Amino acid sequence: MSDPSPPPPSSPDLTGRRLGDFQLLRKLGQGGMGQVYLAKQLSLKRQVAVKILRDDHADNPTSRARFQAEAEAVARISHPNIVQVYAVGEDDGIRYMALEYVDGRTLRDHLDRKGPPDLPVAVAILRQVAAALQQAAELGLVHRDIKPENILVTRKVQVKVTDFGLSRYVAGDGQPLSLTQSGMTVGTPLYMAPEQVQGKAVDHRTDLYSLGVTAYHLLAGFPPFTGATAFDVAVKHVQQEPEPLALVRPDLPPELCRIVHRLMAKNPADRYATAKEVSRELAGVLKGLSAGGGTGGPLSLNVTLTGATVSGVSLGASSAPGTLTAVPREPGRWPWRVAGVAAVLAAFAGGWWAFGRASQPDTTPTASAGPGLPELKLPTPLMSARETALRDQWRTLPPHTRPQLEAGLALALLCLSERRLDDAERVFAEMNTPPPRPVKPGEYPLPVSAAVLAKFGRAVVLAHRDQAEESVKLFADAIAAIPKKDQQWLAVEKLCFTYPEFGHAIGAAVNRDAENLPKGTSLPTTVARLRNPAALLSGPK
Repeated sequence: MSDPSPPPPSSPDLTGRRLGDFQLLRKLGQGGMGQVYLAKQLSLKRQVAVKILRDDHADNPTSRARFQAEAEAVARISHPNIVQVYAVGEDDGIRYMALEYVDGRTLRDHLDRKGPPDLPVAVAILRQVAAALQQAAELGLVHRDIKPENILVTRKVQVKVTDFGLSRYVAGDGQPLSLTQSGMTVGTPLYMAPEQVQGKAVDHRTDLYSLGVTAYHLLAGFPPFTGATAFDVAVKHVQQEPEPLALVRPDLPPELCRIVHRLMAKNPADRYATAKEVSRELAGVLKGLSAGGGTGGPLSLNVTLTGATVSGVSLGASSAPGTLTAVPREPGRWPWRVAGVAAVLAAFAGGWWAFGRASQPDTTPTASAGPGLPELKLPTPLMSARETALRDQWRTLPPHTRPQLEAGLALALLCLSERRLDDAERVFAEMNTPPPRPVKPGEYPLPVSAAVLAKFGRAVVLAHRDQAEESVKLFADAIAAIPKKDQQWLAVEKLCFTYPEFGHAIGAAVNRDAENLPKGTSLPTTVARLRNPAALLSGPK
């Protein structure tokens, strides 16, 4: 394995500095090429993102030319899914570019912190990226570095493609016009098309391949190829086929899996001819989901109620390694195909956290959104049919029976996935109300009582509200409320295994609590074990 590259030299913090018409307010990020600041454009009194070229790059003619080329490239495009360039300039030797400020996070950040989003959200994101690529292609622009880090997503699931720093124009005769030498490989190996790896000519279909790899990562929770070095990954893009997405995610619509694999065809001629075709086919998938034909996410809570199956919404439960050197599990082996309870729960509630913490900041114009990541959700109409069905079951089935409580759990998880915390808390609170009559033995063989289930659920809600101390106390109370002390951990483990989506939510909530506890405060031993539910299998220590 080759030695890691040395980190880029640090640049001074320019917060408070004025560059031309722009007052720098605070730093948003830093990466290999420079820094990005939130700034105020004084003449128009609006917020912008200002990208500053690092000092050593500013002295390099090629870097300066690329910086200018990026500004000129994006300035030619006016599209709602592409970050706009407002100005480029130089002030006292500092080369800068003013960009549209996007109040959101990168798709990579979301994957690292939360795992794959709900399926309709994922498809909506991919459609918007395809629309951006179509507009770029019509102007003869090839991005060459489509990846989750260069896709910004707002709370309302508006997508903005950014960072055209590696882009090149293709002239009318198909010949590339580029600042790089012929045969030079440029891009990110995890998402790089075979023709890029081999230094061959690129065109708009190169971006479609990278879109396919990004789609695979978005849906599976990890990219199709990983390796110990960049070279290992690059070779796999040329020589190997990814594991079929349908095996990784059996719950996905077959049509969506077909679209992703066609995008990742090794031969550009076998891919889609245009991004417009991709967008049209994704629209068909999205229409099917809105009509109730899709699933909620990586692990949906499927509950059979009075002869009908109702699918809950996943909170996103896969790990995303994100780095070339970290391979947490064999790619493509969806957890229930691997090794039983321990592998399932470790992958869903433990592994994603560690790898998400290791990601490096990027020089993209994103907002600092405080603790956690803004949840992604679609407008209500796509979710209304599923929610209506769950609410009907929750209200009409006999109270405190297993089907009724399972419908309530699915409904609460749906509300959590949409950040409707008050609604989720109301459902959990209603679970905790006394039953209208004594519950007969075996009437609903849940792993824990309704009261304990409600405590765990309300603790998850409190964690999402960043009320860490209250959440931790309630988690401890929930464990203590299980009657037989020697059976407590077995009951909690069974709960997480029976409802893996809820188990993931518990693990993610405790990890969030650990981040938000006051400095010097640690999780109680009992609650800390919930960070990785697989540890429950070993019993109390």
